[in-house]
Amino acid sequence: MPDFKGFFKKAELQIFLVYMGAHLPIFLLSDARYWDDWSLSGASKEMLVNVFTQAGFPLLGYYHYAVQLIGWWFYAFSTFALGYLVIHVFYLILKSFDFSKSDATALSFLAAASPVYFARIAAINNPGLFFLLAFVFALYLFIISAMNKNVYTEYLSYSVFMFSFQFNALIPSFLLVFFIAAFLFYKKADASTGSIHYGSYLNKIKYITKRTAAIVLLPFLYAIVQHFLFKKSGMFSASYNVIAINFGTILSEFKVVILYLFPYDGIFIGKPVALTIFLAALFIVYLTRSNTAGSGTEGECSGKGLIGIGVVLLGLGASAYVLVGKEPSYEPWMATRFQVLLPFGAAFSTLGLLKIICAVFPAKNPDMRHRMKVASFAGLMVVFIVNWWSVYATFYVDHLRQEAFADTIRNTPSLQSRNYVILDRSGLNAFDTMPGLGEYAGLHEVATGKHDALILDYDSMTLYGGWSGFVDNFKRFLGPWSKVEDAALDVPGCLYIVRRGRDVQSKWSYAVSAFIVKIRDPKHYTARHLLSFDGPYCQSPR
Repeated sequence: MPDFKGFFKKAELQIFLVYMGAHLPIFLLSDARYWDDWSLSGASKEMLVNVFTQAGFPLLGYYHYAVQLIGWWFYAFSTFALGYLVIHVFYLILKSFDFSKSDATALSFLAAASPVYFARIAAINNPGLFFLLAFVFALYLFIISAMNKNVYTEYLSYSVFMFSFQFNALIPSFLLVFFIAAFLFYKKADASTGSIHYGSYLNKIKYITKRTAAIVLLPFLYAIVQHFLFKKSGMFSASYNVIAINFGTILSEFKVVILYLFPYDGIFIGKPVALTIFLAALFIVYLTRSNTAGSGTEGECSGKGLIGIGVVLLGLGASAYVLVGKEPSYEPWMATRFQVLLPFGAAFSTLGLLKIICAVFPAKNPDMRHRMKVASFAGLMVVFIVNWWSVYATFYVDHLRQEAFADTIRNTPSLQSRNYVILDRSGLNAFDTMPGLGEYAGLHEVATGKHDALILDYDSMTLYGGWSGFVDNFKRFLGPWSKVEDAALDVPGCLYIVRRGRDVQSKWSYAVSAFIVKIRDPKHYTARHLLSFDGPYCQSPR
């Protein structure tokens, strides 16, 4: 009879189950579009290649075109799959460095479920995970090649690193590869030189310098290739991602490292709810788990050591964005795309903090301490997983708003005129983030097939002092890419205001009922019931 209990003790399966538990709801959004996804959606091959060539990444234009030929659902599938593969390779890297099984598994759990990088739901960010996977895979190849003295695998890793650099945020993190290389080559030199004396130190330095020369040159080589072959142009050429190093940059770097030692700000389910879930899970696991501290805990890293590693990884992961003035944050949710490299550092520091906290339990009873540590970790993981479900539910409500918006325009001729501004004041946007003009233009295109939308979030309109102020601020982006090339930007002062439907008391109860109706009888679901509109309100022409 198969040993199912032993099967579920396999770390790889446990990691997959935790990852799936956190991110399976992304498939509810397999047809959803967010932020710049509306510019991608339905764009021609020529448009995609042209825009991404301007951005310096022509390959991404072909990638997005190929994915859309397969179907929009493939973005959700590949995001889920790529995210898991990144975590799996991360686990392999930890094991190659002789982390204990319990530490390697716990770190992988945290990297998979930490409340960071909500922007993974946007298809526009999907290729970033592909290049991140290439980077961590190249790192794994390099580590095993250095340990096994395999030159061919080592140079293969260099070529994969070069490929991954198309995601420019990975270049500062490449400094980590230099640190790891220096450490591995030092160990190899130390084993070969025998006794330590002045001459052997010089030999070690020469050996390490020789072996790391290629690693040091790789980013510069890619910079040369990018400058001559993939130079930014068009709307991405002027003041786009310009590096600025000053006192403010240094402060931002320290701020990010401190805030993400434990990503507390990413818990959106509410602190009382999170605390209740944590305590409930802690007590359940503590009372039901009877096994004692055993061999699986041998060789565990200290809490301080884990926090130290976490600080280094957080600093490197944040630097790529902080240096160009893009500080990772949770508001607006699109800014979480700058957190893509932070889960690894946050995993180390979170586990380190947990170990330090659990160390307060009496050493006279190691079994009790171990059970409390395991129970506390389990409680934290349950909070993180429930939080991710809350995040995906919030984006699902936003998706329903988008469907309702398109359906409302489709069935209301007065909202299809290019001579009016339409303002969204429904308050159903994910995390209260103001959608961009491109999102509304995409919804308008779905409803009418036209590229003449004059639709904006109400708060965006007031933030820039009116429609003309918004147009002046974003003029260079208003064209075919944002699907407003036919819009009459100098319009009369008339507008409609779209609000939440009067019969919709709770967006959550509506989302649940809509989800059920879509499964049972999708033909009877009417999206536009979620919204209503008022107007027109007119003033004298501008």
